[in-house]
Amino acid sequence: MLDLKPYFDAVNAAEAEVQRVASELDAFFREGTDDGRAKAIEMRSLLDDAQQKHAEAVSLYEAMQMTNRPNDVAKNFVPIANPSTEQTEGSQPTVIKRQEYERMTLTDRARYIRSGGTLED
Repeated sequence: MLDLKPYFDAVNAAEAEVQRVASELDAFFREGTDDGRAKAIEMRSLLDDAQQKHAEAVSLYEAMQMTNRPNDVAKNFVPIANPSTEQTEGSQPTVIKRQEYERMTLTDRARYIRSGGTLED
């Protein structure tokens, strides 16, 4: 299994850079001056670059994540074991009639329901 932490850290660092550049651009734009707006427009290319680096980091992380997943092709060649339909000694039936259920004690009823048993009318 690959260690994905360095890739995830790269995504977080790229996101932090995008937020830093966006914050600076916002500060210049909110100055309300022509000079501030001009600086904000100049910073647009820096924001685009930061967003592009973030997208590349996310893409790399997702690609590494995909390679780290188990191969699902093998499950097609593994025979599925059929569960035994025979009742083993001491086990309870999964479906019983309501009359049988009502004859049980409250403790046995609770145990039966918790173990997945169902009622049939």
